[in-house]
Amino acid sequence: MGRGDHGRLTRSLGLRHVFALSTGAMLSSGLFLLPGLAASKAGPAAVVAYLLAGVLAVPAMLSVSELATALPKAGGAYYFLERALGPAVGTVAGFGTWLSLVLKDAFAMVGMSAYLVLILDVDATKLALALIALFTLVNVIGSKASASVQLALVVVVLAIMGWFIVDGLFETASAGFDGSNLDPFFASGASGLVAVVGLVFVSYGGLTKVASAAEEVDDPSHRIPLGMALSLAVATTLYTLGVLVTVAVVPADVLHGDLAPIHTAAETVLPKIGVWLVVVAALAAFASAVNAGILAAARYPMAMARDGLLPAWMGGLSRFGTPAVGVVLTGAAIAGVVVAFDAEAIAKLASAFVLLTLGLVNLAVLVLRASEIQSYAPAFRSPLYPWTQLIGIAVSAFLISQLGIAALVFIGVVAAVGWAWHHLYATPRTDRAGAILHVFRRWGRDADDLLDREISAAMAGHGLRSNDDYAGLIARAVVLSIPAGTDIAEAAGRASSVLSDRIGVPTERVTERFLDTGSLWIQPSDDHPTATPVALFDAIDTDQLVIVRASSGIRIPAAWGGSGELVNALFFLAGTSSDPGRSLRLAGELAGFLHTGARACGQASTEAEVKSSLLPDRAVRQYALLPEGLDSGLIGRRVGGLHLPEGAEVAAVTRFGVPLDVDDTLVLEADDQITIVGPESAMPAPGDPAPLG
Repeated sequence: MGRGDHGRLTRSLGLRHVFALSTGAMLSSGLFLLPGLAASKAGPAAVVAYLLAGVLAVPAMLSVSELATALPKAGGAYYFLERALGPAVGTVAGFGTWLSLVLKDAFAMVGMSAYLVLILDVDATKLALALIALFTLVNVIGSKASASVQLALVVVVLAIMGWFIVDGLFETASAGFDGSNLDPFFASGASGLVAVVGLVFVSYGGLTKVASAAEEVDDPSHRIPLGMALSLAVATTLYTLGVLVTVAVVPADVLHGDLAPIHTAAETVLPKIGVWLVVVAALAAFASAVNAGILAAARYPMAMARDGLLPAWMGGLSRFGTPAVGVVLTGAAIAGVVVAFDAEAIAKLASAFVLLTLGLVNLAVLVLRASEIQSYAPAFRSPLYPWTQLIGIAVSAFLISQLGIAALVFIGVVAAVGWAWHHLYATPRTDRAGAILHVFRRWGRDADDLLDREISAAMAGHGLRSNDDYAGLIARAVVLSIPAGTDIAEAAGRASSVLSDRIGVPTERVTERFLDTGSLWIQPSDDHPTATPVALFDAIDTDQLVIVRASSGIRIPAAWGGSGELVNALFFLAGTSSDPGRSLRLAGELAGFLHTGARACGQASTEAEVKSSLLPDRAVRQYALLPEGLDSGLIGRRVGGLHLPEGAEVAAVTRFGVPLDVDDTLVLEADDQITIVGPESAMPAPGDPAPLG
């Protein structure tokens, strides 16, 4: 894991890391420690409690997946809630979610202590603290290494627990099994079962941990939803079957006071080597949970510091590209909780804030959808909206009410502290509002347009997909040069005039669209700063780009999202409302090139050179098919029948100023302008005929 350009976290986590991060965060105390506590309150029906909790977590999983694919940023649930509900709620959610992760990881350390005493004659608490320090160091070094460790630990846990469950199920199905440990099944009735569903919900708290590392996931649009769904399915299955075996083979009077229940069950169903392997699996699971917890929780202070809600020094990256301050603070907090609280208290407090956070995540989806922010374009959309989210909110509220007064007081105290911190420290440092103000705008009140632009920038961070035609966008772009003294209004007017001809929308409306609802990124550069205004239109299916160059510079006023910056080029991108995610990914790709390649763009003397500068390692050549020109032989030929050099393609065809959809059946006509993109080594010199065989 390293630091990318401009201090950004690099994307080094794949699907297997997403699965391991989420699964490792869930398969620890919930399986190896909590069944004894759950069975003491619900009896054998604890099995049903785990299954119900897994099913009831589905709405939150779907909502987290939607938000993470729209806003793949470090900070996870905090980032979603802050952008949706505003900085005040975001501050409370940031503190609370970070603390819930700390509590869950401390719960894992309590379990680790219980299993360590089975094999080591040492002080378990001191050893647990040493292990916390070790995993803190691992996460300071880098999350790619951390995620790789996570993957190995999860594989070990799944393999050993698979053996335990298979042998345990055969044991319960054997002729000698009398089933007495399962009678009565609902020992505490429905009320006891419901209370335990809330208690064991902490077992599924790992769902939000993947989202907190979303900024580091490669191709988050696909890998986050798939990884989370696989993880929840595997975790629910292992919990249900593992607890079933445990309550079936361990007598109630033994199980209810046992902090190592899976070990006790393994002594009944596995050979001695299997029993010791279960201990190894438990320790691996606890270590995996703490490792994943520190990795995820450390992103919360970093994200809050980025937003001015915490001091800036808490958001800095180390030389390894990791949020070292957040990692150290998280590790220290976990150690403090291990020393101060017992297992049941930690489980209840952690579950309370896990439920609150997941309820607010469901609310965030409702708000962002209702706001109709154009740039909110998740690659994955939660099905059955809004019922999925409403059910998720109701589930959270009901289960929190079943956890007792201490949990409610805990939530109230953290909320009060977070609210006070926001008003005393953060309010003077933030000028952003949440997406909920966009809902108010629909009711006649003001909204925060900066949020729309920020969501656009976050969405652009997804990276291109295989069918995103970036080369085609550049190839069909129009390049304009404007004289010195031209202001942004005139530059926008000229760009809008070109776009008007291409998309069939009046010039004034195009300009208004950029000004009123568009997003804007400014790419700083010492010698050639640029800006990229982006707006979405219903009237088009293909993204269009107009490049306006101004050697003497144009200032970006506040009305356009700037603060007086002087730029040498404006890249007006007209995207399609039918697929805003694609348009924003293209804008992000363009902005990425401009961060490092603006000088070449500024030094280009022709339109083809400008386009070539935006396509590294490729050259652009443009040809006008005049009846008596060098390339007149192309007139009347189909694009699919052209014999181009290897790696070259017809990227754009413009007819009477309007770009056409390019496919193999398109027949070229006189006065068409074609743009061919290919490797520099295979392309002819500028002015030579088109490179045809």
